[in-house]
Amino acid sequence: MRSNMRTCSTAGGRRAHGRYTCYFIVAWIMLGCCLGAMITCGVIIVKPIHETNSLAFKGTTCTTTAANLTGEDIDCKCGKDCHSEYPCLRMTVSYADEDGTTYSGVLFESDKRLMHDGHRDEDVQCVTAPCDRSRRDNKDQVLEFQDTYNVGESYSCLYNPDNTKQVLLKRLFTWNDMFHSMLWSTLGFVFFSALLVYSLIKCNSERAKMCTMPVASPGAQTAQPGHFLPPPYPGGQTAYPQPPPYSVIDSKDEKGFTFN
Repeated sequence: MRSNMRTCSTAGGRRAHGRYTCYFIVAWIMLGCCLGAMITCGVIIVKPIHETNSLAFKGTTCTTTAANLTGEDIDCKCGKDCHSEYPCLRMTVSYADEDGTTYSGVLFESDKRLMHDGHRDEDVQCVTAPCDRSRRDNKDQVLEFQDTYNVGESYSCLYNPDNTKQVLLKRLFTWNDMFHSMLWSTLGFVFFSALLVYSLIKCNSERAKMCTMPVASPGAQTAQPGHFLPPPYPGGQTAYPQPPPYSVIDSKDEKGFTFN
């Protein structure tokens, strides 16, 4: 029987190819999600910790020595197509280190605030930065913060042993937060990368199998019941002639088969 290499498929081949295609799509989507998680965690968690070295800050007790509005209104983005502003409140504190030595420093609400304003001029070193759509609400929050940590108030804080001018009210993220945020997103990225490669290889393998299965050409010579079909001569010559169909002899004197 003559055959050629034509695109073909079977039910099993189609199911296998569809299954691995589904794996490929899922792996691609989850890979993108893991990559997005890695970038997000890096910007939100790792970057402030790395740039401020906040994990090295030590705990102490701070006392506010000054809390004044600098007169600067700071622009901020409160969402898509939303811009607002808040008044800048600068606060200085005094504290004692582990040896009992007293220092004075500038207070920031968190390591994120320190990263953003710690290197700027004094009139824009803002201890807090509320950014709601309403400017009035932002101002109210700043004044409430000033009342809570007013001059003479004492509270727990964190100071930088390498730069005694830097003081934090709180640390947003710990070492465990940074470790787990990067660990699971990285493991997910590696796992779904492997699944993506595996699915791609299997898809190509199934497609190759489906495209190399022999399929009979239209009009190809096929055997009929009761006939033997010899292979064609090599070189494209004419095949053996077909024998005539046989019939059964049914008579009183002779029984058997004969050819017409």
